[in-house]
Amino acid sequence: MAHNNTPNFTAQRELSRPDYNRQSEHSCAALRLLEHLRGAAHEGVTPSTAELQDERVYGLRPVNRIGDLIRGKHNHTRYDIERIDCPHGVCRWRLHEPARPGYPKSKSQSVLPLSSPKADWYEREHGHRPVTQIQADDLPLFKQS
Repeated sequence: MAHNNTPNFTAQRELSRPDYNRQSEHSCAALRLLEHLRGAAHEGVTPSTAELQDERVYGLRPVNRIGDLIRGKHNHTRYDIERIDCPHGVCRWRLHEPARPGYPKSKSQSVLPLSSPKADWYEREHGHRPVTQIQADDLPLFKQS
């Protein structure tokens, strides 16, 4: 196997462009994409993945930028972006502002407890149930014969 002494592509790019910052480029592309989705939602249009890629403004993979916006990576705001599956493998994207109920899912979102007891029909009509002490003799396992 031949050994290649040339540095990898990423190192070459960083040497030729020392001011290049991938994270800031992705952030800018995500915010441009967010503004585009806001305008499309206002017009009632749902852009497809191919249409977003053809514009060549939102990076090579705009779907990754959409995922970043959903997870709140850039400005710590989670956006409600719906993926609409269409025939022939086409995916369209719709931004919901204001967000739908239950969206966006936040890490700090409070969850209602499942153990909140609701009064049943007896307690609604008669109040609390009377507390009775069960004796060991009342239980069939402990009856002495």
